[in-house]
Amino acid sequence: MLVIFKEEGKAMTKILNMRQIVVSSDRLYDCKESLESEFRLMIDHALSVGWSLDEVAVAVNGLVAEEIAVPERVITLH
Repeated sequence: MLVIFKEEGKAMTKILNMRQIVVSSDRLYDCKESLESEFRLMIDHALSVGWSLDEVAVAVNGLVAEEIAVPERVITLH
């Protein structure tokens, strides 16, 4: 995580929790495509049991954020 803070009028950069996730741009599209149908089924299921699309979107976003927030990882797209 990169944090910028001000000290005596100067912007300073501090790096917290150095971590790395490496994502191949060549494989990213294929991965998304392979997950898409199950992802849509998961959303449809959540909607069918009464959750709103907004609730589902926020919940999924939170789950993804928790997964990425593992202290040993940060995303690098190459």
